[in-house]
Amino acid sequence: MKPALALLTAAYVLAGSALAGTITTFELDSPTLGRPWAFNVYLPDGYEGSNLEYAVIYLLHGTGGDESSWDEGMDVIDDLVASGAIPPVIAVAPASGRSWWVDTIEPFETAFIEDLIPHVDATFRTIEDRGGRAVVGLSMGGYGALRYALVHSDVFRTATLLSPALYAEQPPLGSSARSTGAFGTPFDPDLWAERNYPAALAGYLARGLEVPVFIGVGDDDWNEPEGWVYNVDYQAALLFQRLNKEAGSAAELRVIDGGHDWDAWKPLLVEALPYMTRFLRFPRPHQ
Repeated sequence: MKPALALLTAAYVLAGSALAGTITTFELDSPTLGRPWAFNVYLPDGYEGSNLEYAVIYLLHGTGGDESSWDEGMDVIDDLVASGAIPPVIAVAPASGRSWWVDTIEPFETAFIEDLIPHVDATFRTIEDRGGRAVVGLSMGGYGALRYALVHSDVFRTATLLSPALYAEQPPLGSSARSTGAFGTPFDPDLWAERNYPAALAGYLARGLEVPVFIGVGDDDWNEPEGWVYNVDYQAALLFQRLNKEAGSAAELRVIDGGHDWDAWKPLLVEALPYMTRFLRFPRPHQ
């Protein structure tokens, strides 16, 4: 039997919200990080009174974000659930600061896979296999979501990347990948190449566990001073070509009018979430 929800310590419940579901902040004592780790959880309307298990969508924020950075996205999830556009799901948004979601500043990737996911599965009524998990990231979180989808395809069934901070080669000089310490201090180009998505593609394809990816960007995103080849829309299109056209792995690409903000990410999520839930298991009676 899974522990009751009340056994977790909630820092707060989002107040004044029009949500049908709830957003609550929790802390996990992470053995890997060696400290408390904050994360927000969205539970759909009816969760408490049901005996169902739900798929979980993990949400990764951008550089400098925290567990509340995805609250606007959780509003979108709630609206789509309420309208019937997607089945009820649980959503989890952890905090990782400027880590790029990898194991350097702190071992966030290891903690995510070995601490957070097992904790969520042990605490909430979740579908405890890859068919019950998706990962979504924006900006820096888009880098992390793609890495997790490719390296941990045995864990996740589908992914969405919103304005992902991706570079098929080395990142430009102005990228926070070079300044945060996430890839060494000073920046280590070999460490970046080792953890970048082209290095993960061969292993992903050999594993044979397809993770359909929705890639969404705005056409008015940041115009990189070092050249247009570093622009998000160009790099997103390049990833789509490598995944879908070259490797034959399911992917969708959307470029809409918009920038690097929620004005673009909300409409992209409205399309991305129904795409992802096509591949996820529907709520089912608790096993």
